[in-house]
Order: sequence, then structure tokens, then C-alpha cells
Amino acid sequence: MSLENLERLLDAALLQQFPAGVVLIHEGDQADFLHVLIDGLAEIYTEQDGGEWGISLVNPVSTFILAAIVSDQPYLNSARTLVESRVLLIPAKRAREIFDQDVAFARMVAKELALAYRGSVKKLKGYMARSSVERLANWILAEAQKDIDQGNVVIPFDRGTLASHIGTTRENLSRSLAYLTEYGVRIRGREIVMDDKEQLAVFARPQRLIDDPTS
Repeated sequence: MSLENLERLLDAALLQQFPAGVVLIHEGDQADFLHVLIDGLAEIYTEQDGGEWGISLVNPVSTFILAAIVSDQPYLNSARTLVESRVLLIPAKRAREIFDQDVAFARMVAKELALAYRGSVKKLKGYMARSSVERLANWILAEAQKDIDQGNVVIPFDRGTLASHIGTTRENLSRSLAYLTEYGVRIRGREIVMDDKEQLAVFARPQRLIDDPTS
């Protein structure tokens, strides 16, 4: 985007530090800020019939619930920090003004929306085509891929959050983790140890058009 429009965008922005567990966005509220996660980890979730269900996890650097900003409509989901996080808050009105004026900025916003849409379709495909234990196995493999040198996976949040984001209950998650011991998986606190990654992959059968973040 043009330097002038970038300055206009950032001139109205606020960079804030939030502790873990702070609700940044409330489902149903009018979209007031474009949120950009700079550091930390955030969760997009919904509250239905007294329960909570995870929609997606946001890693830096990324915007979240961008569609509500562009369309000037209420947020469809809520968002909160899972760990201490830094978030850039850009007034929605200013973001829409520059979206209408700067083609390069509008193109990047459209790309971000397209990536979010594709991510939602991939997650839906996983829900429709896989059991909860298969979704867990693929989540473990995907997390391990983020840091190949690490080898094992450290769950960055509580098990209830993990259960919510793979579409199951905490009780079923425990059963699924126990089931995966047959495929070389051991649990050590929040650490998931993979004694046989290849065997786990044979069970999980990861697919490029669901699990590959570059697809």
C-alpha cells in the first residue's frame, strides 16, 4: 500500500498488551476495530446453549474476524487471548476508508479473506470426513510440522481448548489420546511424545487439501 495510506492507517491505531484470557471481541457486537495479532496466541470461538466451541486459532502475524470489518456488520464469533499477546487495534472506519481508496491494500485484504475462507472449508472437510481421533492425530502432525527440530508437540493451552478445536469433548479427547498410544503417541503433561511419527501418519492419512497450510 502507499506510504501515505499506511501512515493514515497506523496514525489511528493502538498497540496494546493483553494478558491471557482477555475477551477482545464479543459475538454480536458491531465491528469497531480491525484486530492484528502481533505476538501471542488468540482463539476464535462461539457460545451456544451455554457451551463454548472453538472455531480457529490465530497465530501472529495475522488479522482476525476481518470479514465483519469489511462488511461493516456484527461479529459472528468471539475472540480472546490464550497467552499474553500484543494486538494492534485499527479503527474499522479508517480501515474501510483506506480499503476503498488503496487498490494494493484492498488486494491484500481480499487475499486475507480468501485464506480465511479456505481455512474454514478445510476444517469443515475434516469434521465431515474424519472421526475425532483422526482429527486429533492430524492436529498433532500439523503442530509437529511447525517445528521439525523440536520433534514432540507441546499443547499451548488446556485440554478443554484442544478438545473444542477438534470438535469433541474433553472426555472423548482423553479416550482419543489413550487410543493413539497404539500408534506411538505418549502423553507427558502438556507434551505429546511421538515415538513413531511414521506410524501415526499411516493412521491419520493427512491430505494435502485439508492439512497442508500452503494448499
